[in-house]
Amino acid sequence: MENTLYIVDDHGIMRFGLKEWLEKNSNWKVVNSFANSKDCLNALESLGKKNPNLPEIIIIDVQLVDETGFELCKKITATYKNIKCIMYSMYNTSGYILQAMESGAKGYTSKISSEQELLKCLKAVKEGQTYLEEEKKDVQIKLVDVIQGFTKQERVIFEALLQGKSNDQISDELFISPRTVKNYISRIYDKVNVKNRSELLETYGK
Repeated sequence: MENTLYIVDDHGIMRFGLKEWLEKNSNWKVVNSFANSKDCLNALESLGKKNPNLPEIIIIDVQLVDETGFELCKKITATYKNIKCIMYSMYNTSGYILQAMESGAKGYTSKISSEQELLKCLKAVKEGQTYLEEEKKDVQIKLVDVIQGFTKQERVIFEALLQGKSNDQISDELFISPRTVKNYISRIYDKVNVKNRSELLETYGK
């Protein structure tokens, strides 16, 4: 349904505040909002894949209680081809943006940016474009070129590094040993021609 949105965010104040602002200041209508991915997926499933009442866009927070917003985005874009997802988060570093794009999101904007930035994002995504905040475009172009030479696992670990995660966090999340993580990181350093994590973050993590 044209100009309709769902919002998925586990903070009630954010959901209700964003809904109220959008409906007062734009032609977008928030027809449903959810605190977790399960309720959102159940609502979509109850409508069916070809229902004209499906939302045009779903705004998803990166951090949810039951799973990450990235996982929810993957599920939605895989099943509902006409629904576009926008990631909306407190995190605006390149690692999160890269993971969002790889999850199928068509837009990424930070909660600390202006409301007008979100409206620009909604307009661009509605028109079939991919939207990133202006200051992030150059580094994302560079990242897209870099990851072409990575394996799938290297890409996942590269994103985690850019998100500031430690070796132990990466090990726990991916169910691989700390030694294996170190080996992957060493290969990543070689491929992007940096010597250490600080240099990696300085070059690609902003």
